[in-house]
Amino acid sequence: MTGAESVTVVIADDHELFREGLRAMLTAADRVRVIGEAATHDEAYEQTIATRPDVLLLDVEMPGIPVLSTIGRVRADAPGTHILIVTMHRDRVLANHLRAAGAAGFVSKSAPASELVDAIHSATAAPSPAPGNLHAASVLSLREREVMRLIAQGRSNDDIARSLSISVGTVKRHNTNIYAKLGATSRTEAVAKATRLGEIDSTRS
Repeated sequence: MTGAESVTVVIADDHELFREGLRAMLTAADRVRVIGEAATHDEAYEQTIATRPDVLLLDVEMPGIPVLSTIGRVRADAPGTHILIVTMHRDRVLANHLRAAGAAGFVSKSAPASELVDAIHSATAAPSPAPGNLHAASVLSLREREVMRLIAQGRSNDDIARSLSISVGTVKRHNTNIYAKLGATSRTEAVAKATRLGEIDSTRS
């Protein structure tokens, strides 16, 4: 892309008013052109594949596939698209996982227009990350995901131990590892962070 060309952008956020605000902001910006919008992670992937934008502005918490899977699929199937996370969260652990999956950068939803536009242009100037894997690696191990699923159901350590046929001490060790990997200090925080990363399998009861 030469200096005179516009950066093409797809906006992915499940709040319509926020998308409209971003579109208006970017339409008024220099050398930025919005070519698509999405309200779910699945739509974000589909729009990216259909339009091949220079930058995908991606919200973390949207319906559909987990955000890590979205990043992995986009990196694998549209390696020319740079992924810029636009989020309200200031979570270093989450940011590290998203960057490892292939995100090019992060911008706060409360940032001024100039900061967002600068981030968009900076993302396209940076080298593209290596193409991602279609299925981004899980942050938690299989057993930790099983424990996390039961934690999200409000189950006690004793209940979890009985359900998984392990000792309470083992459950506590899994809890410690889960908290460390997610950067959480409580069950509530662990559930919230695991949900954002798609680490809780809601299809199982």
